[in-house]
Amino acid sequence: MIDWCQITVKGLDVFTIIEDILRIPLNLMELHCKGKAIAGHELVAGFDNIKILKPTGNIQYEGFQILMSGSGCRNYENFLKINKETWFDFLERACRYHVNFPRIDLAIDDRKPYLYIPELIRLKNEGLISSQMRDFKEHRSDRLKEDEIEAKGKSLYIGSESSDFRVVFYEKGYEQHEKFGKELDVNWNRYELRFRQKKAVRAVQELIEYRDVARVAMGVLKDKVRFLQKPADGRATRKRLYPTYQPWVDFLADVEKIKLTMNPEKKTLDKIWNWLTTAVSPSLKLFAELGKVENKDYMQMLIEGAEMNETQQRLYEDYIKTHRLAERERSVKGDGKKGDSTDNTI
Repeated sequence: MIDWCQITVKGLDVFTIIEDILRIPLNLMELHCKGKAIAGHELVAGFDNIKILKPTGNIQYEGFQILMSGSGCRNYENFLKINKETWFDFLERACRYHVNFPRIDLAIDDRKPYLYIPELIRLKNEGLISSQMRDFKEHRSDRLKEDEIEAKGKSLYIGSESSDFRVVFYEKGYEQHEKFGKELDVNWNRYELRFRQKKAVRAVQELIEYRDVARVAMGVLKDKVRFLQKPADGRATRKRLYPTYQPWVDFLADVEKIKLTMNPEKKTLDKIWNWLTTAVSPSLKLFAELGKVENKDYMQMLIEGAEMNETQQRLYEDYIKTHRLAERERSVKGDGKKGDSTDNTI
């Protein structure tokens, strides 16, 4: 599920944001309402936790922020249902305007559960975790009850609070019990992926492309984190050779990795092309000329006999994905211009 959505919108007034982007009836939004905003912003319109903010003080820009917290996202899903839309329709529509995504959170509810948070914390403390993120933090909330310690839930944070990507594993059942007095569900875990700035923009692109929140969330999680277990024979000394922690394998079974790269393939492809031009093309030229004499297509023979390695396959897939997104954006803009033209003639 989408559990936090924050969008900066420029070049539009608040009424257009409400009616055209959010598609919420104007009479339901309270204008100039009182409520909690975020630093450097004031609340100018809202419906419960669906908020529109305006910058104030030192944070100045021409535009507004759409802010939906977890409960705001749940409320907005009611409007999506009424409008017979999905989150992907909304995000795709928002991207037609001059927008940016400062933050978007995706959440996975694990009610089986596949994972045991205290065990993940133990693995982390023993160094049995593989991730490019280097900041780890755990939180444990207990209460002294008579002569016993009563557990109130544990959390594991991977990635720093200020980073553009962070993962949080926590015991949701304990949180709901503590906050709202609900019956304790010890089998309810939640895993949140918090994307900011460029990572948030990339996450939105993936959501529009795949139209499947769980696939994107679990695909990114599989790419970013791997919990390990010590090999039974004790022979492997490098952690990267350690087998994956079996519950982690079970949890992410059949999930494809999703890499949140911001078009890095362009630079790499340019580098490969430069190498081909300077180091390989003379030899290719030689065999192309020989092929004319021998009536053989050496270039085609080389291509047919070649196989792309994993890195090259990823570069190809990233390029295709970026190309499709660009084509879709051009198509959307083209449709918008046609619509504008039609409107002007009425």
